[in-house]
Amino acid sequence: MKLTRREFAVAATAVFASMTLPRLAAAQSSLVVPTYGGLWAKFWQDKLLPGLTSATGIQPQLDVGLGKDFVAKIRAGGDRSPYSIFMGNENIAAMLRAEGFFEPFDLAKLPNAQNVFPQFVNKDANGIRAIVSPIGLAYRTDMVKTAPTSWHDLWENPEFKGRTGLYQIGNTGAVLFLRLVGELFGSGPDDFDAAFAKIKELLPFMQASWSGELSTALMRGDCVIAPVDWTEAMVLQDKGAPIAIVAPKEGVLAFEQSFNLVKTGAEKDAAHAYLNYVLDPQVQQDMAKAFYTSPSNKASAVDVDMQKRTPIVGERMAEIKSYNWNSYVDNAADIADRWNREMA
Repeated sequence: MKLTRREFAVAATAVFASMTLPRLAAAQSSLVVPTYGGLWAKFWQDKLLPGLTSATGIQPQLDVGLGKDFVAKIRAGGDRSPYSIFMGNENIAAMLRAEGFFEPFDLAKLPNAQNVFPQFVNKDANGIRAIVSPIGLAYRTDMVKTAPTSWHDLWENPEFKGRTGLYQIGNTGAVLFLRLVGELFGSGPDDFDAAFAKIKELLPFMQASWSGELSTALMRGDCVIAPVDWTEAMVLQDKGAPIAIVAPKEGVLAFEQSFNLVKTGAEKDAAHAYLNYVLDPQVQQDMAKAFYTSPSNKASAVDVDMQKRTPIVGERMAEIKSYNWNSYVDNAADIADRWNREMA
């Protein structure tokens, strides 16, 4: 998920969040919070963590890196994890969960979780997807005559033949698309044979490793349609690009940032307080304004103007296809290898 370049909205987040968060001792400052670089880090440094400290007294340390870095540190940490809480795409979190690194949250310590859409709370609260960026079909309005309305249009609209952009399998977006195609054209999201056969029908298509690369391809006209998240599409629109994005009638995908309690972490109370703050309605609203994400908390208000640009909010969150990744973990390496062999 790549965040917007628009300036961060200034809101009194800490005032609202402090109403629902207990204050912990300031001495509990060894909580290490992982987040990504660039605008992620800027938002965490300038807004999120100062608000957390004001609301709870916790003064965490920020660790900026990539998801693979966080995974490696947890695996290397053994019985002394550097993190008490992990953040990463749900398919990545599922691998660590299967390896036994996580344990369920105590929902009594997460009052804001009561208002999270149920689809984003894993069984037994073993992981909560707190930051959601829906993925639709973005297309060039000046190069496409018939706007898409369905995922099927990628195959059925001749305008898109050889002009489609997709994520490379190393990106969560590709794995989401693969499971979607298995669901649409096969027996379900685990029907990888059907998914591979159907996606190969789209060849040739350009592949991108990350959202920024895919959006650049759209801007250059290297592709005229691609599944990207609303965050990225709104960034392109802010730059004046002739881009529109639609929610296919079958439903949308989403980059879901999953927060997980690390079993061997030392600051579990602080980790709960941190996630509770992230889930606060005002914090979720601030993220939506800054990043065009969709609040995972039902109590977050999204104004009419915002809904025009980020329509997958409120009741429409039910349109998001949230997959169970337990069945995928054991197949992940083989699927990546197969993709790299067959989608050249």
